[in-house]
Amino acid sequence: MRDKVEDIDELKKIATQVRRDILQMVFNASSGHPGGSLGCADFMTALYFRVMTQSDEFKMDARMKMPLSFPMAISLRCFTVCWQRKGYFPVEELSTFRKLNTRLQGHPTTHEGLPGIRTALSGSLGQGFSVPV
Repeated sequence: MRDKVEDIDELKKIATQVRRDILQMVFNASSGHPGGSLGCADFMTALYFRVMTQSDEFKMDARMKMPLSFPMAISLRCFTVCWQRKGYFPVEELSTFRKLNTRLQGHPTTHEGLPGIRTALSGSLGQGFSVPV
């Protein structure tokens, strides 16, 4: 797993790679809404690579909870690319985006075994902050 990134130029490089991965995922699937995910790449990269404390086992303790209230904007793409770039699963799994019977088949849910998911990241917009409450 990567350590915290302190260098801003390195964070920019990671965010650029995250955007490339998002575009590749959507292109390969011929489906998706990349705009929101691309727009979130900078702050998601900053959160996962500089701000949030994470364990090697991706245990969801109090330090790692982040409510998200606009799931359709980010959906699965930006989260999973950041998780993959942190080393939680192999890069090859990104190619399974929107493929049936895979962990990345659509909106992430807890039963798919995707690391870091406590509740489904889709559904009614604006419910993200009610979950931790």
